[in-house]
Amino acid sequence: MADAVAALVGDTLEGAPPPGALVAVAAGGTIAYASTGHARSGAAGVPPVPMEWATRTDAGSVSKVMGTTAALMTLTDTGRISVDDRAARYLPVPDPEIRLRDLLEHRAGLWEWWPLYLSAAPAAGAPVDASAALAFVGRLPQRHRPGAARHYSDLGFMLLGGVVARVGGGRLDRAVGELVLAPYGLAQTGYAAPIPGGPVAASSHGDGIERRMITTGEPYPVTADADAFAGWRRHVLVGEVNDGNAFHAFDGVAGHAGLFTTAADLLRFGSVLSDSLHGRGPVRRATAELFATPGADPGQALGLRVWDGPWGRAIGHTGFPGVAVAALPGHGAAVAMVTNRLHAAPTGSPESAQRTAFRPTDTMWQLVLSAADRHLTEREGP
Repeated sequence: MADAVAALVGDTLEGAPPPGALVAVAAGGTIAYASTGHARSGAAGVPPVPMEWATRTDAGSVSKVMGTTAALMTLTDTGRISVDDRAARYLPVPDPEIRLRDLLEHRAGLWEWWPLYLSAAPAAGAPVDASAALAFVGRLPQRHRPGAARHYSDLGFMLLGGVVARVGGGRLDRAVGELVLAPYGLAQTGYAAPIPGGPVAASSHGDGIERRMITTGEPYPVTADADAFAGWRRHVLVGEVNDGNAFHAFDGVAGHAGLFTTAADLLRFGSVLSDSLHGRGPVRRATAELFATPGADPGQALGLRVWDGPWGRAIGHTGFPGVAVAALPGHGAAVAMVTNRLHAAPTGSPESAQRTAFRPTDTMWQLVLSAADRHLTEREGP
């Protein structure tokens, strides 16, 4: 594991290295991990904060699986929903033919991203809340032909979060708490802010990345006026949800982002998923296999990402801040990665930070999966 974390913060991979990294593997009731660097860089008169086992991190899109997908898995397992239900049964959507399955597989044709905090206000000057944001997503015309291809969509998971809230009793955080966090034993995971008990990793320098996405129209040609928004954050984000839509429009509680977690809880989640796939978890094996089986796209199952390689099959998700988790059912194991890659430019303006070539999460994750496989293979012996 030490070689893996050294590589994550070293100079051999593309992009600016993260200031800190942690890699962990759980198998057979034991945990092996290594960490290096800093969760937060220092400033004048303030020492840096080391990256350590107890570090709290913004989970980014790992929220899609630890929160939304896992909750939908439980609701499916208990017969309260079916993945083939029409989403319009639960809330307004752009196309009445969209199924929950289509949203989970990112094949509903929705926009990949849209700055709802600029567009979803119910009236000029009115604040945007979760209800207004979901209503806007429900009437925003589709960008792509439904079912034609996979187009990874935050908006689709916002709608799925709305489904979990509706079926689970009215609030997404409460529903996920009851359906996932409590039964999975994820005591260090929660929405909107870190659970107290350890240092908190920094993420990006304000909202500069999203502001640039709006002003340039890249990678998505959204139509919005960045100068019309007065709420841009310009400080280093520590303990605030990094994702702009989750923070500004959903008060930190959204289907696509908003969770804070730890390496320990990432491993616990991956282990529970692996256990369920082996018939000894809180979700029946058939349900876990339903969600973990790729559909039309080899790397995409129902909400879960799939990576096939020397390690067999890894099933989990990555997150924009540089976080990832996977079950390795072939090894009966779980692997987690925590980095603060968006903190690679901790000083200067948000405008300079947004132009930083951050080290890609997927590049780091492939290295970690290979390292985990080597560790587990050596542990298991010939």
